[in-house]
Amino acid sequence: MKDIINQMILTAGPSITQKEIEYGADAIKNGWNMHHSDYIKKFETKFGEYVGTKHAIATSSCTGAMHLTMIALGYGPGDEIILPEITWIATAAAVKYVGATPVFCDVDRASWTMCPESLEKAITPRTKAIMPVHIYGHPCDMEPIWALAKKHNLIIIEDAAQSIGAEYKGQKTGSLGDVGAFSFQGAKAIVTGEGGIYVSNNDEINEKFKFYWDQGRDPKRTLYNLDIGYKYKMSNAQAAIGLAQIERVEEIVERKIQIFKWYQERLGDLSDLIALNAQKPWAKNIYWMSSIVLEEKVKFSRDEFIGKLKERMIDSRPIFYPLSSLPMFSKVDNKDAYHVGLRGINLPSGHNRTEEEVDYICSHVRDILGAKSKDKKISGFLEYREKVEVTLKTNKTDGSTEMEIKDGGKVVGKLIPITAATLKDDAKITLLTNWRKESQHAFPSQFKVTFEGTKAWTEKQVLEQTDRILYFVADEKNQLIGHVGLFRFDYQKQACELDNIIRGVNGTAKGLMTLACQRIIEFAKKELQISKVYLRVFADNQSAVNIYNNIGFAEIIRIPLRKEEKDGNVFWKEVISDPYFVAEKYFVTMKLK
Repeated sequence: MKDIINQMILTAGPSITQKEIEYGADAIKNGWNMHHSDYIKKFETKFGEYVGTKHAIATSSCTGAMHLTMIALGYGPGDEIILPEITWIATAAAVKYVGATPVFCDVDRASWTMCPESLEKAITPRTKAIMPVHIYGHPCDMEPIWALAKKHNLIIIEDAAQSIGAEYKGQKTGSLGDVGAFSFQGAKAIVTGEGGIYVSNNDEINEKFKFYWDQGRDPKRTLYNLDIGYKYKMSNAQAAIGLAQIERVEEIVERKIQIFKWYQERLGDLSDLIALNAQKPWAKNIYWMSSIVLEEKVKFSRDEFIGKLKERMIDSRPIFYPLSSLPMFSKVDNKDAYHVGLRGINLPSGHNRTEEEVDYICSHVRDILGAKSKDKKISGFLEYREKVEVTLKTNKTDGSTEMEIKDGGKVVGKLIPITAATLKDDAKITLLTNWRKESQHAFPSQFKVTFEGTKAWTEKQVLEQTDRILYFVADEKNQLIGHVGLFRFDYQKQACELDNIIRGVNGTAKGLMTLACQRIIEFAKKELQISKVYLRVFADNQSAVNIYNNIGFAEIIRIPLRKEEKDGNVFWKEVISDPYFVAEKYFVTMKLK
């Protein structure tokens, strides 16, 4: 199966809207002096209300929140803290920071969270606390953990880093233990770039935590310290982004759940080959990372599988290694943790993933596993993309794919595909360079137009792209007078964009560029089954707008542009949000009727 996308589909990515931008800008502009902690306080209050805790203190990381928790609880050498094998090393690192000993228990094979039976076996007279980890957004089974904590007088410290919005029997993670900690690192469900937060309903622990969080200050005397404390605070600007995120948390969580449902619909029938994220009856899983675990009958390794995905432009990453497999720890015989931790893979799960991308990913997962799709929708979709890709590739490699341009039955010109041979033709590259220079103001931040740069652009952005094709337009005397093309394919909608960087030569071949556009649209409809054609153009480019109107294009979107200058050059950039801006120029999107 061929690659049919142009860029690597990444594993993670946040959901950022205008709200985050506006809050962040306000914090940067106004969040100083008397207002230095306004957003921090608002964020802490809102977060505590959301998870259901009395206390919430923003920190520089989840790791820092857990470290300070260990300090506040007075743990040190000789103390043992039990945590599951499958978690990021930060959970164990926080224990090691204070000289205590992390003890690793096994995980439940279905939910990948702490196994209560293994936990119970790990308890000794030196055990001080249990650290359940709500891994990848699935909460731990807390009732048996609560029972063991009560029986042995143990503290529960939740590593809720990945589980914002997840619930155990209707109660949100972070409020299920004595203390909880969340992460807002850039790959998490809600983000502040880096950052974390401590939450608790325990007044005594909270008082000690806050003391050490504030560098051991005496609350009664300014700049007087009673003990060595720590600098694990979050900035006001980060908290501004966090506030916008927590105000949108339900929307963000629902998006995570939707992405997993797409995976489940497409891969759920492969239970003999892979295990997907579970959701126990008592749980609400937020599916921070949609993941698979390769079953034993799959005979190649997790790393080989990841490599095969990368060849197909699909990013992925391993589920966390079992902690006791790392060189700084001694190996523990936790069978299920080793199965999950050495055979698990996180699939692309960022908020901007589309159903079309998940279709693509799942088709390749199935192909690698040798499991044909039972979903006619996926099969038909892939067959269509394959057909388009093959057709476009043929036109780039086969000179016989030149297309005649006719006017009333008379041949008046032709479309000549740009191929690898074009790269060796300096005259043609010079023409492309000159034409692109004329449009430099439309995309100045992308490149400076040069001969060598144009050659590289032709190779990388035209010839190597599977959903782009470009033709020279030649008149009846074989004079090259411009170029037209197709790109930005949307395979689900069977739509594409007409490359509207077209040129004409004054006084020659009048009307030929209009005919060239019509010819390539005819090709798109007939050979590629394209049903919708779009283009974008400057509104004041009247000659081009006239061509498109004559063909049958009509404006559907108008975007204001801001005039800017750099190194003596004038160019135009889209205005995203500025209520007081008066535009001098517009960029319009047009659609063929």
